[in-house]
Amino acid sequence: MSTLAITMMVLFILIIWGGLVISTIALRRFPDESVGDFGTSPYATDEVLIDQEFHRH
Repeated sequence: MSTLAITMMVLFILIIWGGLVISTIALRRFPDESVGDFGTSPYATDEVLIDQEFHRH
């Protein structure tokens, strides 16, 4: 492989793995259960969402 190919490979490996690490850190810091548009809305309870899912089919 040429030097350019190795450089590009290393660059993209760092980008992919770096994105994975950053995503993991962000998810551990701000879990899905504590953020989002729904928050503590009365229409976002498990019962309401499950009921909507079953009525969709």
